[in-house]
Amino acid sequence: MLSVPPDALAEPYIALREGLKCSSCHVNRTGGGMRNQYGALFAQTEIFPLFEKMSAKALDFSPNLGSSISAGMDFIAVNETSLSVDEDLSTNSGATTYERDSQNSFLVESGSLYLQAQVIPGQLSFYLDETVAPGGASNREAFVLIESLPHQGYLKAGRMLLPYGLRVWDDETFVRQRTGFNFDNQDLGVEVGIEPGPWSLSLAVSNGTQGARDDNQGKMLSSVGALWLGKTVLGGSFALNQSRGTERLLAGPFASLRLGPLTWMGEVDLIQQSSGIDNDEFVAFTSVEYWFNSAVNFRASFDYVDPYDAIEEDEASRLTLGCDVFLTPFLSATAYYRMRESIPQDIRGNSDGISVGLHGFF
Repeated sequence: MLSVPPDALAEPYIALREGLKCSSCHVNRTGGGMRNQYGALFAQTEIFPLFEKMSAKALDFSPNLGSSISAGMDFIAVNETSLSVDEDLSTNSGATTYERDSQNSFLVESGSLYLQAQVIPGQLSFYLDETVAPGGASNREAFVLIESLPHQGYLKAGRMLLPYGLRVWDDETFVRQRTGFNFDNQDLGVEVGIEPGPWSLSLAVSNGTQGARDDNQGKMLSSVGALWLGKTVLGGSFALNQSRGTERLLAGPFASLRLGPLTWMGEVDLIQQSSGIDNDEFVAFTSVEYWFNSAVNFRASFDYVDPYDAIEEDEASRLTLGCDVFLTPFLSATAYYRMRESIPQDIRGNSDGISVGLHGFF
């Protein structure tokens, strides 16, 4: 619900800083994926990137293929370095060392193509979001969207990313990874929403199988709502999945506050799962963004997860420091250092990392 307008800018802090709802800039009313006409214009006119001469020519670009058909794209290439790990675990039977040398990789983190056909502009459209990298091509979203319903309402049906929480771009964030509401998971169902005044509310009913074959044993309900009060946003999410013979309940609040060039956001979630063994899981996320100027944003964020409430000292955390730099209206660069801490057996969870990347979009 609080995804970034436009998604090309990669994080919700832009939306929260500008006081804009997801539907202001996205075809998908709950955020993510293709930008609408205003979202594309925002990137071209409201961001003043470092490469000014090159960026001046970007005003001539249009993603429209015709009067009613438009296209879009997101492509992210990164270089990741995982630093060496050397963790000792002492038990009654002796000491065990978990270690790994540093590793470096070039990766295509994401590649998506978008297509929208507005058969009745502002009222009826068809939307496709096709993932082309990494790996083979697969469909992420494909739905029909009906808009201009009462109370600024909408209805969509098909394959979609489900509404829940802060839709941050980084799927490794624990609130996205552990809840399962991220850019790698979608489902088949219907979603309705309204946006009267400062309120926004979305509710979806889906198979609960993340796009796999429906087992017809139950459905998943997911929802997110928020109140926009200028510099402050207050919201919450709820989901209940009763498919595949299990019951999984998720709930939690989120909020944001803007103070001059600073934007703070946070989300916490409680996950209860009953599938032979009952377990409560707690995840949290918070970040502070410093908008240095119209081209550079600095970030400090913190993730936390307690995966098993009955087990002591099994928590994991991640502190991320870095920045986003907008080079042109259609290209940004990122640089981050991540400090990870987990149980000794979790080598990846204890490996600090350095990530630099380029994000192309339109």
